[in-house]
Amino acid sequence: MCGIAGMTGAGSDINLVARMNDSIRHRGPDGDGLWSAPGVAFGHRRLRIIDLSEAGRQPMSTPDGRYTIIFNGEVYNYIELRAELPDVRWRSKSDTEVILHAYARWGADALKKFVGMYALAIWDEQERELFVARDRLGIKPLYYTHLDGNFLFASEIRALLTAGAQRTVNERVLYDFLARDFYEHNDETFFEGIYKLPPASWMRVRDGRAETPHTYWSLADEAAQIAVSADPAEREETLLALCRDAVDLHLRSDVPVGIALSGGLDSATLLCLLDQVHPDPTRVEAFSFAFAEAQYSERPFVEIMAQQTGRRAHFVEMSAHQFADSAAKYTESQEEPYAGAPISAYAMCYEQVRAHDFIVVMDGSGIDEGLAGYGRFQPAHWADLFNAGRFDVLEAELNAGGITTPEKRARAFEQMFNASRPHSDVGMGQDLTTSIRPDCLNPDFVAAAHTPIPAFERPFGDNLRNLMYRELRYTKLPRALRFRDRLSMAVGTELRPPFLDHRLLAYEFALPAEDRIYNGTSKAILRRAAARLLPDAVRMASKRSVQTPQREWFRGELKDWVRERIDTPSFWARGWVDPDKGRAAIEGFIAGEGDNSFFLWQWINLELWAETFLEGSFA
Repeated sequence: MCGIAGMTGAGSDINLVARMNDSIRHRGPDGDGLWSAPGVAFGHRRLRIIDLSEAGRQPMSTPDGRYTIIFNGEVYNYIELRAELPDVRWRSKSDTEVILHAYARWGADALKKFVGMYALAIWDEQERELFVARDRLGIKPLYYTHLDGNFLFASEIRALLTAGAQRTVNERVLYDFLARDFYEHNDETFFEGIYKLPPASWMRVRDGRAETPHTYWSLADEAAQIAVSADPAEREETLLALCRDAVDLHLRSDVPVGIALSGGLDSATLLCLLDQVHPDPTRVEAFSFAFAEAQYSERPFVEIMAQQTGRRAHFVEMSAHQFADSAAKYTESQEEPYAGAPISAYAMCYEQVRAHDFIVVMDGSGIDEGLAGYGRFQPAHWADLFNAGRFDVLEAELNAGGITTPEKRARAFEQMFNASRPHSDVGMGQDLTTSIRPDCLNPDFVAAAHTPIPAFERPFGDNLRNLMYRELRYTKLPRALRFRDRLSMAVGTELRPPFLDHRLLAYEFALPAEDRIYNGTSKAILRRAAARLLPDAVRMASKRSVQTPQREWFRGELKDWVRERIDTPSFWARGWVDPDKGRAAIEGFIAGEGDNSFFLWQWINLELWAETFLEGSFA
């Protein structure tokens, strides 16, 4: 919805905040606002989505002037919350005003009532303190730093750099990225001294000093309180009802809403549910990306869905040279290293959304994490069956997956053993192959930056849900959310993921394991439930693990570009990768060694990032 920036402390400066605010103008092209009081300054960039009038403008204060808010995101149940505050004399129809009065009434406990995505800051003039908070899943970002005794915060890192935060590499995070393909897993960033508020957290700041963040929600606790029916049909209906309700809430908007389709089960389900709840579904158009290489294109699946629903579908097609030409641009919008060709393709899709005057776009993110949609979840399920002594079910699962030879069985049992260990598959792709080359790192860099893999929470009693939780909270989802927030907001478009509704996720984590993986099939309950919604060609299609032709590009038409971007004096001088080993790895891959090109993209992306954020300037 917007971008926010601010600071508190003795040195608070509205002019500095104005410059911070201007650096994130892309997040809110429809207007800006500034506000200050002794010891605090707020800035806001507005993207008009709910209550397009000036009454919805931020920063916004309560009539008595005690509380002032800046807010990024959406609280979708704001209409229901208004009914809980009957004595308020409303001045707008915005969710911002509801959030402000909810905090005035209930304090931090108001967060437990919100359904949505948000990063917010509220100044309490009476207590002379700042309250900042972030939604349960961390869909919306909030970064902060301390500078000259002041606390500064913003929706994007560039605002903090604009304010004077140091452009120093956090080598611990960089090591995890290069050696483990592992990032966004804690409150640190790639910049030393710049942090992000954890999901489901709030924090108070007094006199420029931040207190320890408080956690206000636990997925494990909420899932444990849910009573799940023993009847599979009832579970299917409950799942669809929760999905339908989430989609209905996420459609609340005073501007047009589009849908980003990947062609997979999740976005197809979203499209069908949208048809059920939208008052005029023909107004919601679909957007997707494709590749010329047929084996990587999901266009046929998207076209099936568009045809079934009579919906207008728009496609963008990314070529190898478009990817190369846009790499620097998207590196700048991301602010930190990112995942390569898939992200660039999403960026082109969001640009197309905005070009067709859609301000809001929904996607199907979250189902894979909530219903064990990735292949790497299978060994954890097998391990749970083995540990529970359910050997007949384990045998059936292995047979269903074609794991029947002694060699395949030996590999499966190795994967099961590894799945019982918390961190064994860090750095593995969806297909359980490695995506990185830690053997090429400079030994001096490794010695200086190496840190042990953190001991993540394991709040559930089984390997499968603990792995799902790790991906949801610490590894895969956080970086996907960052990628998509930056890309959509770079063109002034709000991305909404209804399947990340926290109530839906809690229900999914409460389901029995066989509703996630059954007879070798992932997302089993959704595939059963979707039989009433989708054609079998979409409903039963297997998860496609390789989404882009990046591998072929790097070996073919982009091989010279790969060499030119990596094999430079500046990259080797950074001391992260050993030049001799690095050059050998480049040439080995181009010659046909290995299948995973991600390590090459890591190195290219890091050099582009360093040139832009450590040495250069950014818009």
